[in-house]
Amino acid sequence: MDPLRIGFIGGGGFARGTIYPALHLAPVALQAVCDVDENRAKSVAGKFGTGRYYLDRHEMFEKEDLEAVIICMGPDPRQPLVLETLAAGYHVFVPKPPAPSLEESLALAEASEKHGKTLMINFQRRFSLGVREARRIMQTESFGQLTQLFCSFCSGPYGSVKHYLLDFAIHHFDLARHIAGADVKELCYFHNVVNNQGSFAVAVEYANGAVGTLQLSSQRLWGRNYDHIEITGQGEYIQLDGLWGVKHYTGSGNTFTSNFSDQRNGELTGDGISLTEFANAIREDREPISSIQDCVGTMRFYDAVLQQKKGVISLAS
Repeated sequence: MDPLRIGFIGGGGFARGTIYPALHLAPVALQAVCDVDENRAKSVAGKFGTGRYYLDRHEMFEKEDLEAVIICMGPDPRQPLVLETLAAGYHVFVPKPPAPSLEESLALAEASEKHGKTLMINFQRRFSLGVREARRIMQTESFGQLTQLFCSFCSGPYGSVKHYLLDFAIHHFDLARHIAGADVKELCYFHNVVNNQGSFAVAVEYANGAVGTLQLSSQRLWGRNYDHIEITGQGEYIQLDGLWGVKHYTGSGNTFTSNFSDQRNGELTGDGISLTEFANAIREDREPISSIQDCVGTMRFYDAVLQQKKGVISLAS
């Protein structure tokens, strides 16, 4: 398979620390970089690509033979660029969240469909070592049907409750759907907000009949491992600590697997595998895992909690 020819818009610290270093793990070829800061653009283009860089994305689109574009910046300034790039005829890969709101996410899904181009959201935790291994185990006959899912994902203080939900808790809104293999049918939750920091206790029922709970909070401390997931099947049980610690409990014996070699490694965290999925899906002409169409379901989940309407909320379409 020929490497996917990509351009990259954005050369900030987040991009340099996550997506750029993971490019070498995927079948992609970075042709050029665009950033409004010339020093940043020149630096990342020389370190990770061909050395070609631009200060104007339109010039990059005109001069480079690109198939896809990675756009890495915050969701608010990114939204119009994604719409423009899809309309220009390119496939697009962006960090999570897909957009600042559910309505804007729906607009992205509509634009992707309209222009016939793939838009993939980098919910990289879907592709982490632990989640991939859990999904593999869940497909075995011995695991049986999923009955219950528990997710705990807590952080230190955020600037606001909305920012915490959209930037941090959104990871487990997404994993709660991805691991369960089904959308949330109904949810009920309680929240506690103190000094603009929130804690959320969320109970869900899935379309496939399984039930789940999420423990989400910005009232803890930073600087520690905070992903904890428990997955109960009819015959077996899986526990994930962080993105790469897997405890698999069975009637005949238990298996524990962990790897703490590098917490920002593009393979363990999932960034490199996510990029590989993007490239392969385009080459194979199929919808990728974590497409914008699928991630609209995650944004519906987020939006229901954001609205803070207590009681049972139906998300059934």
